[in-house]
Amino acid sequence: MNVSMIMSIVVTMIGFVYSLSAFLLPNAKIGLPYEPKIFPAILGIALLVLGTILIIQEIKERARAVDKTEHAVFFGREQKDIVLTLCNGFVYALLFDRIGYVFATIIFLNFQLFVFRGVKAWKNSALVSVIFSVVAFILFNSLMGVYLPKSPLGFV
Repeated sequence: MNVSMIMSIVVTMIGFVYSLSAFLLPNAKIGLPYEPKIFPAILGIALLVLGTILIIQEIKERARAVDKTEHAVFFGREQKDIVLTLCNGFVYALLFDRIGYVFATIIFLNFQLFVFRGVKAWKNSALVSVIFSVVAFILFNSLMGVYLPKSPLGFV
């Protein structure tokens, strides 16, 4: 069983439990009695349906792979990208308060762009990450009043 099939089953199970929990919510005392159940029920049913669709797709994909006598690789390119992204997110969370939003975001975006675009586009990736980080910092601090951690150097 590969990672996609496991996640499909997990999503379907979560959808089932969430739907069941949504229908067990108490009725509203004011207004329509079923109103508090509508949105959670929609979410649960959507998870249930999408999880089932994913299971069906995985079964079809497995049948095609067996026909081609293709061996399943548990840790392929996609799984490596997921693990690198999770590790990068963890490092980003650790650095966020210590070195400030701008520098932590530049490091995070550079690494993510390196993972998905490769080494050849490093100049473009560096430019994008610096511009995005600085512009987002200015927008959040100046226009929206959401103060992000500044660097220990005292600027941005």
